[in-house]
Amino acid sequence: MLGKGGWLPAGAAYGALAVAWAAPASLSPFDAVPNYGDPLHLGWVMAWDAHQLVRRPWALFHSNSFHPYPASLAFGDHLLPEALLVAPSFWATGNAVLAFNVAVVLALSLSALAMFALVRGVTGRSDAAFLAGLAYAFNAFTQSELPRVHVVSLQWWPLALLFLERFAREGRARDARLFVVAFALQGLSGSYYLLYGALLLPLWLLVAPAAAGRRPSSAGLRALLLSLLLAGVVALPLLWPYLQHQRQLGYEKELARGADLLAYLEPPRASLLWPGLDLPGAAPELPHFLGFVAPCLALVGAAQALRGTRRGYRVLGWLAVVTAAAGGAMAVGPAVHLAGHVIAPGPFAALHAAIPLARAMASPERFAALVVLGSAVLIGLGAAALLSAARPRLAVIATGMLAVLLPLEHWSWPRAAALVPAGADVPDAFAFVAQQPAQPLVHLPLYPERSRTLWAAYLNFSTHHWRPIPVGRTSFYPPAHDYLAWSLLGFPDDTSLAVLDRLGIRTIVVHPHVWDAGERTLRLNAIESTSRLRLVKAFDDQVPARYSTLGLGDERVYALDPAPFPSRPCAPADEIPREAWTFASSGIKSADRVRDGDRSTSWFTERPQEPGDFLEVRLPEPEPLSAVELGISYPFGEFPREPALFLQDDDGRWARVTFADGPAERADTLSRLLEEPEAAAMVLRFATRRALGVRIALAYRAADPAWPRWSIAELRLHRACR
Repeated sequence: MLGKGGWLPAGAAYGALAVAWAAPASLSPFDAVPNYGDPLHLGWVMAWDAHQLVRRPWALFHSNSFHPYPASLAFGDHLLPEALLVAPSFWATGNAVLAFNVAVVLALSLSALAMFALVRGVTGRSDAAFLAGLAYAFNAFTQSELPRVHVVSLQWWPLALLFLERFAREGRARDARLFVVAFALQGLSGSYYLLYGALLLPLWLLVAPAAAGRRPSSAGLRALLLSLLLAGVVALPLLWPYLQHQRQLGYEKELARGADLLAYLEPPRASLLWPGLDLPGAAPELPHFLGFVAPCLALVGAAQALRGTRRGYRVLGWLAVVTAAAGGAMAVGPAVHLAGHVIAPGPFAALHAAIPLARAMASPERFAALVVLGSAVLIGLGAAALLSAARPRLAVIATGMLAVLLPLEHWSWPRAAALVPAGADVPDAFAFVAQQPAQPLVHLPLYPERSRTLWAAYLNFSTHHWRPIPVGRTSFYPPAHDYLAWSLLGFPDDTSLAVLDRLGIRTIVVHPHVWDAGERTLRLNAIESTSRLRLVKAFDDQVPARYSTLGLGDERVYALDPAPFPSRPCAPADEIPREAWTFASSGIKSADRVRDGDRSTSWFTERPQEPGDFLEVRLPEPEPLSAVELGISYPFGEFPREPALFLQDDDGRWARVTFADGPAERADTLSRLLEEPEAAAMVLRFATRRALGVRIALAYRAADPAWPRWSIAELRLHRACR
C-alpha cells in the first residue's frame, strides 16, 4: 500500500491529515487561530525568536514583552526548536498567526513521520509504521492541545528511541550522539517535556541495555556521557534565565488533581464516532481517550515485547511499556482516582514536592503525552505482528481500515476559529508606531478581566512594531503585571497616568471600540480634557466586522507628557505584635498563615468567591491603628482587589473605614512589586482610630467568575504611619 520505502506517500498523507486535524485555523492560516489565548502568545514567542535571532541573538530572552522586566521571554517557554522551523515563514510574511499555524501542521506531520521512522526501522514494515504514526500524532490528546504548539511538538522522542534502540543493540558511538541530540531537542521544545525527559532518561538508559542483553562498550559509554555533558553545556544558556526567575520569584502552581483512570476510556464530548459516551467521575481537564481499536493493537505489541522473540522488538517494546507506565502513573496526579473516588496515593505528589520544575507545572495530566508515545510504539509493534501473519491482500485491506479508524475514533467536531487581522486589515496605527522611536507603549483600554485571554492580542499587535509593552499573556506573570493592569482600569484618570509615569511609558495607543458605545464618548471626552495627553495621530481605518471581538479600528495615538512623580506616602511604623491575635475567616486555608513569617504560605478566599468573604483579626486589647499591611506573594495576581476595610471599636461595633487609594498609593505599591517583590505589600492607610478588631472583606465583583480570588501572605497592623 505504501510501496517499498513508503516515505513519500506517508509524509503526504500525514501532511494532509495534519491540515484537516488542525482545521478550521489551518484552512485560513493567515488570520485564524484555535482561540485568542495560547496561540497568540506562542505565535508571538516564535515570531520574537525569529526576529531576534537575526538581530541580537545573544539577547534572545530580553524580549519586548512585560516592560520593564529583563529576560521576559523566560516567563514562558522559549520555543526555540519550533521557532527555527517556522522562522522562514515569519521572515517572509511578518505574520505571527501564520507562523503558529505552520508550526502546528509541521509538528503533527513531523511527529507522525518520526514515529514512522522508528517503527519501520525496527520492524521493517511501512504499513505498521504508518499506523503507528497515525496513532502518535492524531489522537484526542493532540486535538485538545492544538492551541499549544509546544505540547504537540512530539517529533524528537521517536527519533531518540530509534537511536537508543540501535545503540543498545549495536553500541555505536554515532547512535549514542544522535540519541542525545534528539532527546535534548525534545526537552528544549517545552518545559513540560524537559521535566518528563529528566525522568525518562535514567529509565531508558537502564531498560535499553537490559532488554538488549548486552553491555555498552567503553567507547559507546564515553560517547554517550560526553554527548550528555555537551548537551547540558549547550542548553545551560537557554535554561539559566528560568533558573534565575525561579530563584528570585519562586514561581509555583497549585498541585492539580490529575486524570481519572476512566478518562482513558472516555471519548471527547464532541466525538464523531462516540458522542455522549460520558463515564461517571472521569471529568478530565484534558482528553485522555486512547480509543478502542488502538489499545487492542497495543496489547498485541506488548505481548510481542514480553515474548522477546526478536531483539529489536524486545528493546523497543520494553522501552515503550516503561514509558507508557511511567506517564500513566504520573498523569493521575497526587492521588489515583477511579470514577471520582480516591483509591490510592499517586507518585506525582512526591515529584511535585522534590523538584522545583515540577512545582511550576500547571497539571500532571500532560504526562499523558508519555502514554501516547509508549502506546503508539506498541501499536506499531502489534500491527507489524498481525500484518506479517496475514495474507498480503488482507494486510492491505486491514491497513486501510485501521488507517481510517485510528484517527477517526479520536476526532471531534472543532470549535470556530478566532480571527486576527492580517495583511491590509491590520490597523494603520501599528505601522505608524513602528516608525516612531523604539520606546515602550501601552494599548488601552485593556480588555476586561473576564476576557483576559485577549491580553495575548497585545503580544500579537507588538509583532507589527516590536516596541516594549507592559501587558500581555504568558505562563507566569511578573509581579507587577496584574496590579498594573488593575490600576489602568480607570484610564485616563490620575491613577492610571501615575503608574504609566512610573514605568516610563510615553506612548498610548487607544482603541476606542474596546469600550462599549455608552462609555466610549465619556472616555474619549475625558482624554481630550486631560492636558497631559496630546493627540499625535488619529486614524479612521475600519477593520472588517469579522474581527470585531478585538475592538480594533479608529485608533488614536497619544503622547503622555511627563509630570512630577508623586511623593511616596507615609511608611507604616510601630507594628502591633502578632502572637496574641485570634482569627476568623471564610477562606479555604488557615488564617494563621498570615502571621507565620513564611511568605510562601498564604490565606486564600473561597473558590468561587462570595460577597463578603473575609479575613478577621481580633486583638487582645484595643490599639490605635493607622495602617494595615497586606503582604503579596506569588501568585502575584491574587492580591486583594478593592478590599473593604472594617474596624471594630471598644464596644464591639464594626464600621467601614475609608483608606487612601490614589495615584501616590498605587504608584508606591507598583514600585514595591517592581523593586522588592519578595517583600511587596499593599498598605491601607487611614486616619488613626482605636480598634479591637480588623476585618478585610470582599467588596464587589464577586459574581464575576473571572475575578481572581485573593491571597494574603502576611498581615501586619501598625499603630502609626510616618
